[in-house]
Amino acid sequence: MMRVDEQIQAIETIDRNLAVNAGAGTGKTKVLTERYVYILENGDLEKNKEVESIVAITFTKKATQEMKERIRKAIRERFHEDKKWQRFYNDMEKANISTIHSFCGNILRDNALKANIDPMFTILDEEEGDRLLKDTIRDVLVRELENNKDLFNMMLIFGIERIDRLTYEIRNIYYKVRNSGYSFEDVRKRTLEYLNGITLTKDDLSRILEGIKEKFLFLMENTRKNSKFNKLKTHMEWVKFHEGTYSQMELYSILEHLYDNIGSDKKQKDSIEALKAYLEDAFRIREKEFTWCYELFINLLEEVDREYSRRKDEMGALDYEDLQILVLELLEDDSVRKEYQNKYRYIMIDEFQDTNELQKRIFYKLCSSESLLDRNNLFIVGDPKQSIYGFRGADLDVFYEVVKDIERISGNNAIDLSLNFRSVNTIIDFVNNIFSSLMGERYTPLKDYYKSPNNIDVEIIKKDNLEIPESYTKSEYEYYVESRLIAGRIKELVEEGTFEYKDFCLLFRSGTQDYIYEDALREFNIPYYNVSGKGFFETQEIKDLINALKAISNRYDTIPAIGFLRSPMIGLSDRTIYWLLRNKDESVYDTLKKDIQYIDEDERVKVRKALEILDEFMLKKDLYGVSRILKELIDRTFYKEVLQFNPLGRQMILNVEKLMDICREFDRTSTNSLEDFLDYIEEIKNSGESNESKAKIYSEDANVVKLMTIHKSKGLQFPVVIIPQMSKGKPNDRNIAVFHKDLGLGLRIGRISPFVRSIKDDIALREEEEDKRILYVAMTRAEKRLILGCLGNNRGFKKMISDLLDMNQVTYIDKDYEKPEVANHMRRIDKKLFASRRFDYSRFPLIRYVQGFNTRTFQSFSVSQFMDFIQCRRRYFLKYYGRLPLDDVKEYKVSKTGSYSVDGILKGNIIHRFCQHYSKGQDAKELLRQVVNSYGIPYTEELEKELYRYVENYLDLYVEDYEEFYTEREFFLKIGDTYIRGIIDRINIRDGKCQILDFKTNKIIDLNSLRLKYEPQIKLYANAVRKITGMEINKAQIIFLDTKDVVDIDVSEDSLNKSMESIVEFIDFVNNNSKIEQYEKSKSCTSGCEYSVFCKYD
Repeated sequence: MMRVDEQIQAIETIDRNLAVNAGAGTGKTKVLTERYVYILENGDLEKNKEVESIVAITFTKKATQEMKERIRKAIRERFHEDKKWQRFYNDMEKANISTIHSFCGNILRDNALKANIDPMFTILDEEEGDRLLKDTIRDVLVRELENNKDLFNMMLIFGIERIDRLTYEIRNIYYKVRNSGYSFEDVRKRTLEYLNGITLTKDDLSRILEGIKEKFLFLMENTRKNSKFNKLKTHMEWVKFHEGTYSQMELYSILEHLYDNIGSDKKQKDSIEALKAYLEDAFRIREKEFTWCYELFINLLEEVDREYSRRKDEMGALDYEDLQILVLELLEDDSVRKEYQNKYRYIMIDEFQDTNELQKRIFYKLCSSESLLDRNNLFIVGDPKQSIYGFRGADLDVFYEVVKDIERISGNNAIDLSLNFRSVNTIIDFVNNIFSSLMGERYTPLKDYYKSPNNIDVEIIKKDNLEIPESYTKSEYEYYVESRLIAGRIKELVEEGTFEYKDFCLLFRSGTQDYIYEDALREFNIPYYNVSGKGFFETQEIKDLINALKAISNRYDTIPAIGFLRSPMIGLSDRTIYWLLRNKDESVYDTLKKDIQYIDEDERVKVRKALEILDEFMLKKDLYGVSRILKELIDRTFYKEVLQFNPLGRQMILNVEKLMDICREFDRTSTNSLEDFLDYIEEIKNSGESNESKAKIYSEDANVVKLMTIHKSKGLQFPVVIIPQMSKGKPNDRNIAVFHKDLGLGLRIGRISPFVRSIKDDIALREEEEDKRILYVAMTRAEKRLILGCLGNNRGFKKMISDLLDMNQVTYIDKDYEKPEVANHMRRIDKKLFASRRFDYSRFPLIRYVQGFNTRTFQSFSVSQFMDFIQCRRRYFLKYYGRLPLDDVKEYKVSKTGSYSVDGILKGNIIHRFCQHYSKGQDAKELLRQVVNSYGIPYTEELEKELYRYVENYLDLYVEDYEEFYTEREFFLKIGDTYIRGIIDRINIRDGKCQILDFKTNKIIDLNSLRLKYEPQIKLYANAVRKITGMEINKAQIIFLDTKDVVDIDVSEDSLNKSMESIVEFIDFVNNNSKIEQYEKSKSCTSGCEYSVFCKYD
């Protein structure tokens, strides 16, 4: 790469502060490397301390290593000039070339005592720190819910039903505040400045409401008859507002409806603006009324911060933000600051567009002695057009602020690097045309160095007039078609000899739907590797193994058992699976023992093999760790050998090995059971934040197509870049809390909050600008060809560029590609090779009781556990200590006539969900149909007849004459050091008192025995509501929807106190007794209990 004048100036200007605006592909890394070497040779450095006197901050650890290697290479090339270069080369081990986090970590280790931290502190990576923070927030919330009634009320106001949702909101704001460089007290101050600045009070509300009414009436009279204002006349909300027949609780929802239905009329613009101002004043009054919510939220942030810090202190650990905050505090000490100012003569910072206010303050401390940046030793390089890490706290305003300071102090403008050494002129011209319009004056056009032999190198994939099949949504089918067009185009270009597979890279805005494109590449026999793929747990081989472990863990879990039997480990046909399900007993496992005449002999051999494997590993699962169970299962079923026959077998086997590594790590760090491991895996999957990628299989130069996110591609380049899903929109922002570093914290009180709207408008503007930069980064990765996938609606990136396209710069690709036929090179294996001896149980030693073995301490309990304990202690032990599941599988059955029926448990779930979502005026049958379909069950007349009688009985008893009511309300009741958790069907509130309702779908044979059975449960609910909310319980009832019987439960003070005593006794007993003989059998045991076999041999 040749040097240009601007590069030389950036390299050799070392006597003053300097800012470099380096466009994509303009040789930024070369400038940094050569500038470092130039300083070594010409800088004002103390002899023998030259290398350690230069600081170079990089964005990633990978960039750090690459920069060190480039500098070492440049130094080696100078060995012949002077012996000092050999010394410099040896001193590179001491070089201060690192990420900001490593840089701060080194300073803290040198000053641990002054910083008042453990000198042997460890650094939590992002995942570790995030997990600890989430646990901390959840624990704080559970504790606060027990002691703080306001928190419960705040959750009601925000419509938050589960702690996990509030945990997410607090975590999101916590990170943003810490990255901003401000304290939580600063946030409190800024937020209260806004709220205290609202001079309106509730006394002004009546005047404002009258003004709203007058303005609406005026606009109804003075706008066209079909305007939104006149259509509003028939709306129930307007009628109530106009006539004043609304309740106080309805007021703001009515005002929000009115605001949403404000029409437009140019002649009445001033009146409309005045109306909006009135409404917004009303909403501001509401915001001020809820100042206590803001203070409570900030109090929670501060309490989380204290508890999070305490836990880190106990671990002797710091997270990434701690490193920077503590270093900034250290540099407030004059002696420490001067020490490091003397030590670090030159400071260079790469990717400065992705820094934040906190980091800026650290560098300003190091580069300022008597006045701002007066040490003249700061060098920053970055490209504001490539600032795409706002979600990590990067603040582009910081870049512009520092550039402005440097220009003012030095008297020189920033240097612009614009000659692009990456992309051909056709792509450069296309990029300049698009982004000079999108980014305006701040866009510095790129200049081309390479000329293309082609007139056009930008292609747009499109397909007009698509007919959408009924089984697809429009967007799903468009992505499906686009992915096949892209795969076909890749195949075509490779077969033409224009490119190799390794030249292609697909860049995604996010990786949530990249599996569609993986499927397409597989269909076209195109080798690929997903660099950013997070679908490890979604790969079939991992699903197979997890299903197998679940089948071993829980014999009653039908779906995993079927998955295991259909997998290559067993290989049962769909026909055999059908007959097993058709003849299913209590479990699939039990059905395997039956002699089903419709199963062929070959399949019977597989059935016997499956039964042997399940018998064997059900015995082993409580004896061995998870990793040994999984290894023996893989060996026993020859699973890896089978995977080798798959075209993607190499990747699949490496994924299996990765799962083995996860199991080994789990065994190493805990003594938990197979069930605990499966819970751990489900928690990772359900969190929605799993970063677990597939095992890496190819080297970077392998001849495969690469898939990655745009963020992952930063700093990379590829001969052919494909950007799929250009029409993909952004998900709606449903966050309750928002943060702005200048305005403070905003909370969404109701649907319309002026303060939140002002913050969100600013955030939306910033995000819109960042989206432009993300697209810029993606397009400027391309060297020779740029392909855009533009099927779908005009939104997202497509909308951004659609009006800016120059038809002379692009080619449209709209053709169908035939999928290649897949040759089958597999041959059948001799069945004798699969023969195995029956498992010999006599080889296992007898199990005897070992003191302390298999004891458990429960940190929390469910209401179901409490009920099981009351009904039969022996049953409780076997279910929760022995971990033998008892509940029937929730399922529906198909009769011989093709009609559907549901079992008792699933029926109860369906009716409960109906009750949860029903409100007066809804179409009950339509709601029931939606609920049934949500369980994947076809809705038939027979099924409706079976379920609707429960619905009719519910509707007959349904009333809404309460001030407030809540359905399916989750609670956590603290008792000592543990918690009981549960969900209450319905809570009605009137005159500050609560009524608790619980719905049952049991078939009524003996009403009194059912009352006795469920009475402890209802009293537990009453105690929970009473203790958490402080409200009086005036009534608690069980409603049996089979017969419409309503049973009152005694919730007097004496009754509830006795109930609480029994709950405490239950917890104490369970945590202090761990042997089966300590758990008595029920005296009224029924023969239908699955565990009765264990009770016959006391």
